[in-house]
Amino acid sequence: MTEPREQGQRPQQPQQGRFSADMLTELFQDPLDPAYADAARARRERRTPLPGWNRGSRKGAKLVALLIIGVLLAVAYQQVIARAPDRATARAGLIKEMNQRQAKTDELAQEAERLQNEVSKLRESALSDTTVAQLRQLEAATGMRKVTGDGVIVTMQDGPNAASVPEAGVLDVDLQVVANALWASGAEAIAINGRRLSSVTPIRTAGSAILVGNAHILGPYEVVAIGPPDLADRFNDTAAAAYYRALRDDKAYAVGFDVKERNDLELPAAVLPQLLLATVPKPSATPTPSTSPSGGRK
Repeated sequence: MTEPREQGQRPQQPQQGRFSADMLTELFQDPLDPAYADAARARRERRTPLPGWNRGSRKGAKLVALLIIGVLLAVAYQQVIARAPDRATARAGLIKEMNQRQAKTDELAQEAERLQNEVSKLRESALSDTTVAQLRQLEAATGMRKVTGDGVIVTMQDGPNAASVPEAGVLDVDLQVVANALWASGAEAIAINGRRLSSVTPIRTAGSAILVGNAHILGPYEVVAIGPPDLADRFNDTAAAAYYRALRDDKAYAVGFDVKERNDLELPAAVLPQLLLATVPKPSATPTPSTSPSGGRK
């Protein structure tokens, strides 16, 4: 019985700690309600043992299922093993075909250069010396003629961890930046891995490969430029050179970057581009006026 509380006296706090501890201990020791345990015990007592034939059929079904799974795994393994030589053979065939196509492309490029030289000789034989000199200057400036001279070689290469760090790999945009910096530094002719750049030569990426024009190039990448004697100093002062030196010195990227001056460089002519707008003029029907002082009169 609860004793009467005097007026103004605060009610006593119930002793909840002792009861709460007992309840939690009992809950953790026996989490299952006794009613569930009694129901489970009653089901076990009502359950009659399976006949022998039923237990045997169940074991047989399990063995058959395991046997089928094992057979399926064995068949799948045999198929994987059997296809491995086919994949290796297909890969080797693709590599061989790629090398053959590359060799054919190089052969056609050499043939195109030889024919281009013949065309240049025939054209020069039909022109005056002054026109030939102007034509040679224009061809050298546009990349349509082989040139020689002193300049620099900028070598770039993927860093050792390029496979895991994308920034450590050399991309097409890196070659574009270096080529533009060399143009800005006064370069008169540029070639990348032996591919001469002209005003219409793209440097782009196709998949994971870098293309200069239509040629696939592999690292290390050599950007060769012919220009004034101080071309190397001008290029080293550019922001592009400073950026790639920082990538080279940073151990997280370690991108290969080197600039060397070289004498007697020789750059091939670029492949003659397909003319898109220019056309061959048709012969005039009217006679051409004579340029002789006599006006064509004897």
